Amino acid sequence: MINALTVDLEDWYHICGTEDNAAPSKWAEYESRVTRNTETVLSILKAYDTKATFFILGYIAEKEPDLISAIHKEGHELAIHGYYHRRLFELSREEFEEDVRKSIDVVTAITGEKVLGYRAPEWSIRNNTLWALGVLKKLGIMYDSSMVPLTRMGERNFGLYPHTIKTEYGDILEFPLTTMRFFWENLPFTGGLPLRIAPYWYTLSKLKWMNKRYGQSGLVYVHPWEFDNEHPEIDLPLSRKFMHYFRMTTTRPKIEGLLKHLKFGPIRNVLAL
Repeated sequence: MINALTVDLEDWYHICGTEDNAAPSKWAEYESRVTRNTETVLSILKAYDTKATFFILGYIAEKEPDLISAIHKEGHELAIHGYYHRRLFELSREEFEEDVRKSIDVVTAITGEKVLGYRAPEWSIRNNTLWALGVLKKLGIMYDSSMVPLTRMGERNFGLYPHTIKTEYGDILEFPLTTMRFFWENLPFTGGLPLRIAPYWYTLSKLKWMNKRYGQSGLVYVHPWEFDNEHPEIDLPLSRKFMHYFRMTTTRPKIEGLLKHLKFGPIRNVLAL
């Protein structure tokens, strides 16, 4: 069974909820490390003959078109992650539509291919932002990967596995973040800080179990900055600092282990689009 491997293409300072330190107006002040870190990710994927979905920030695509072209030439899927990495509940419907349209335009201009997928920064679809799915479908997006069946980070009533959602513009596919059941919650364990915290054996065995027991594909995600143990530290609230920096050295060996023992591909392949 093919599991979905995804990369949120952000630089080390693209951190939600830290407007005082990482507002777009200040981004030019920071050192860009996204190209070198993404090249590390690409080299790992090439070594394991694996393709992934890269959710691209429009801002990065505009600043680093050669990087986007290189990802595309390697055969990976290019989807979008918004333009300025703003969470949905920080945007009006009109602002969101413009953000997505701008992101689609800049990526399409580089690749010449239709963009099929979208992921909201910080998995920010909630019950009160479900209107975003209709906007995505209106703009030609075929699938979303922004939902988490978890209280506060998402909504506990969200689906656990890929499913179809009806919108005013037609049906859209949803590929939610993979979670594990823990008492009354569904906790993530396949990307970001949760992947870095969870024991590797648990992540591997749980994905294998889900593939075999339920016939369902899991979803794994990483950020290029998680492969850069020397990237500068930014002044963050304690909780955000923990989320961003804790156990970063575990990312690469865990991802390489998963690539060695499981089969992965881009979301468009998993959903047969």
